[in-house]
Amino acid sequence: MAHVLALRATPWFDHLVVDPEYYDAWAQRIAAGDWMGDRTFYMDPFYPYVLGALYAIVGRDLLVVRLVQVALSAIACVLVARLGRRVGGPAVGLLAAVGFALYEPEIFYVAEIDKTCLSVLLAAATLVLALGRSDRARFGAGVALGLAALTRANLLVMAPLGVVALLIYGARRHAALFAAGVALALAPVVWRNHHVSGEWVLTTAQAGQNFYTGNNPTNPWGAYGALPFVRGNPHFEETDFRAAGESRAGHALAPGEVSRFWFAEGFRHMREHPAFAARAMLRKLVLFWNDFEISDNQDQYLLERESWVLRLPLLGFGWLAALAVLGAIAAFRTHGSVRLLVAVVGVYCVSVVAFFIFSRYRIQVVPALLPLAALGATTLLAGVRAGRWANVARGAGVVACVALFSFHSFDVFARDNEYATEMRLRHLGEMYLIAGQPERAIAAYQEAIARCPLHCRGALEALTEAYLATGRRADAEAYLRRFTREHPEHPDGARHLARVQESAPGG
Repeated sequence: MAHVLALRATPWFDHLVVDPEYYDAWAQRIAAGDWMGDRTFYMDPFYPYVLGALYAIVGRDLLVVRLVQVALSAIACVLVARLGRRVGGPAVGLLAAVGFALYEPEIFYVAEIDKTCLSVLLAAATLVLALGRSDRARFGAGVALGLAALTRANLLVMAPLGVVALLIYGARRHAALFAAGVALALAPVVWRNHHVSGEWVLTTAQAGQNFYTGNNPTNPWGAYGALPFVRGNPHFEETDFRAAGESRAGHALAPGEVSRFWFAEGFRHMREHPAFAARAMLRKLVLFWNDFEISDNQDQYLLERESWVLRLPLLGFGWLAALAVLGAIAAFRTHGSVRLLVAVVGVYCVSVVAFFIFSRYRIQVVPALLPLAALGATTLLAGVRAGRWANVARGAGVVACVALFSFHSFDVFARDNEYATEMRLRHLGEMYLIAGQPERAIAAYQEAIARCPLHCRGALEALTEAYLATGRRADAEAYLRRFTREHPEHPDGARHLARVQESAPGG
């Protein structure tokens, strides 16, 4: 809540961009009565419908939305506590809950108009119910997983895992109840997609497009890479993918066919360039376990400028992963629940690595990692209390090795990398322009250029545009004259200066 309130006076609070803006517009249409829509879902639908229902009840109030998400996060914290208690007892439950409460990405996402907070809650609920022993719990686990898959479609890979686990550790009745719960949660969406399009689509018609985005000849990095034929905005993404697919296929494609087409294109690339594809997959695996949070619509590190809460020494993914590995090693043989959590983590990791890495795609695994991390911490503490220093040394060695791997800077994926910093500050400048604060936008662009004067070309172009758009041609010319004098080797400096000079009356 403190983080939400810290953002109230910033442009980020009311000015939504990319996915948050899309969800907000979708929710407003739902609140206005358009519950059915007119085509197969392209984006995961559960969050916009929850948001639309909230708008219908209280009106469009972004503070209320964020406070509701604070409540959802608090419930998720309780669920993580219960999960930890079932895995390792009261101490593990308490440590897991404290870890969740202090986990920086979760605090960050609570304040975003985004499905991530709801998705994490449903992932935690699925795990808690899956470890229950009653028929009701097993059926509820299926329902929770089905709803979670309507916020993050790759969570569907957990359905086969759940059925297999219940057949091994439970009973056929429980496996059937779990599967029925998943089917019940998905049924309205499947029916609705068929009703509006005639196609049987489980959740969304976007999986193939996401697969190709992460597995194509122009993306060696492992994170999102902009495709030359797709505008990076959900309002246009579906249309652009369909147009490009139909152009390549030579005929019209239905929404499900578009997804299947791009799956085929991604696999074709992997067959034709196996070494490239293998390196990209390995890179994605490394990034999944790296401490760095890869931003999407909003940047966690950028908001540290605005929120004193995010500047606190909070828990990040690197230490969570390091302690979780120790916990898994310590209790894997003796605890069936630990083996289940390890399987969940492994399967979910594969489901993300198959596509591409974003912070908001990875966080769903955190409710499973936290009890394991708490087990790791209690293992070290138990060794210290008992004076078993050899065990403590081995455990600390495991944690240190995993931490060294997780905290290792990898290409541009580091918070202080000049490219990442420039992009972050350029995004800040764009937001200030949207909010009608051009002076602050210009200051952000200038800082971005100072941080990366030669290799980052976007900030200089954005600064030039901002100067001209606000009628400050003389300031632009003065700045660019000084910049080109100090950095004559910059590939665009002289061109931007000439453009500014040509914009002058009589130029």
